[in-house]
Amino acid sequence: MARFRSVIAIPVLAMALVASTGCATVLGGGSTQAVSIRADPAGTAFTVRSSSGLQMSSGVSPQQITLARKNEYEIEFSSPGYQTQRLSLLKGLNGWVWLNIVGGGLFGGVIDVISGAAWKLEPAIVDMRLVKASRS
Repeated sequence: MARFRSVIAIPVLAMALVASTGCATVLGGGSTQAVSIRADPAGTAFTVRSSSGLQMSSGVSPQQITLARKNEYEIEFSSPGYQTQRLSLLKGLNGWVWLNIVGGGLFGGVIDVISGAAWKLEPAIVDMRLVKASRS
């Protein structure tokens, strides 16, 4: 009988732990997200700024960067001979949040929102094709 209790107790305990910590935090990728940045032409410079204008990252494409999910961002692309272009990374709902709602994990849902894990950045793969600058 004691063995039966431990076989049942371990999965129940594991489910309770997941429900109490936030499904998106534990299963849905956490509070940060990898974003792949590619641009044509290769070697295009990019700068990532938060919605408040703070520079969060910069580099040369192609590159993968990690950003906090709780913010929205704007990426600026520039390359000599090409027009500067911008693209927004917006927050969408992380599907793992629904497990909190279905499972009744109100506390877990609050944790997901506070940590930023309730969101996902879209698009997760940025593929920008720059336009040649016109010669005047």
